[in-house]
Amino acid sequence: MTQVKNGANNEGLTKNKTFHVFSLFVFFMLGGFLAANQILVQNIALALGATKQQMGLMISALFTGSTLAVLFIGELGHRMGKRQAAGLTSLAVAAGSIVILLANNLLLVTAGFFIYGSGVGGYESTVMSLAADNQGTGANRSLNILQSLFSLGAVLTPLLLALLLKGSAYRPLYAASALFYLLSTLFYLFYRKIDRFAVEGIPRKGLTFLHLVKDPRMILLMFAMFIHIGSETALTYWIGSYYASVGLSDLAALSLSVYWFSSIVGRLLASRFHSPARIIAPAYTLAAGGTALLVLLPSAPLKLLAMALVGIGFSPVYVGLTLIGSGLYPTDTAPVFSLMVFSAGLGGVAFQPLMGLFVLSGNPQGAYWTIAALCAVMAALLAAQRFKAQESKA
Repeated sequence: MTQVKNGANNEGLTKNKTFHVFSLFVFFMLGGFLAANQILVQNIALALGATKQQMGLMISALFTGSTLAVLFIGELGHRMGKRQAAGLTSLAVAAGSIVILLANNLLLVTAGFFIYGSGVGGYESTVMSLAADNQGTGANRSLNILQSLFSLGAVLTPLLLALLLKGSAYRPLYAASALFYLLSTLFYLFYRKIDRFAVEGIPRKGLTFLHLVKDPRMILLMFAMFIHIGSETALTYWIGSYYASVGLSDLAALSLSVYWFSSIVGRLLASRFHSPARIIAPAYTLAAGGTALLVLLPSAPLKLLAMALVGIGFSPVYVGLTLIGSGLYPTDTAPVFSLMVFSAGLGGVAFQPLMGLFVLSGNPQGAYWTIAALCAVMAALLAAQRFKAQESKA
């Protein structure tokens, strides 16, 4: 196993408690803002008179921005420092929030989502990488707990928004987003102790991520992340359209809260495993089964149960895939995490038009059957690859 100067494999690492507490808060807020985007994109469409296709373009702009920027943010973190990369990306998300807040037409709002996405993907991957560095060999447990807080933020936000924002309102949320990310930028600018535990990348000739994608195992992990986030965004962003098609329109907000609450349970369970590689294939299997049951089961309570199964199934996948990848390349953690978020962005972009086509054709159920099939295939592929090099790390 490759040894690194600090972070991932350092048994004697002294963890930075201030950064850990800050990370707890950051992940809670990240989950809240993700869920808010999922809910409020429909409010924005209603306020500005957007069609379903235009709504899909706004969502795709978010993921397109993340997809285009995140690889180079990982490279920046690898070469210049993860603290600097975190500050830059946080500032970009704040700028995107301000554009969405002030815009009065669909073109500017879509541009705001693009800027927002250009920052948020790199921010999330960098903060995850720093959190893993700070926790050393306890990274799997720590990141799953952080992701549980992410889910808690996502659980509470739809319920809070239902109470606080009426009709087509959305601007107060993006004002809060701008403030949070500006404060985050100041933290990374002035808290230089982060540099003491952040893993220092080994310089390579050319772009590091181009070296990483030569490994078939990394390609498999990227494809798995593509399927995971593509499926999750299709499920959550369009769940209102699905429930409308089966006469259960009022179930959408509650269903999202059930999904994110169940993901907390799943991540807490996953944190008890030393190696994430052991649970990835079963997680995809559970997600596939839950998605199929969502379509098959007739009543509202049973559909909520199916959403809970999907939430538990998907919950450990994001952390598991990133840690498996960083275990394969422990001195290249920033580019590895960026590759994972890049793949996630591709999934988010690619699945939105697919969902739009199914919804316009009046068959959102067909989209969910497709998701179930893809997750089942992914489970089989991951079960066949043992990732033995990763076992000693996570």
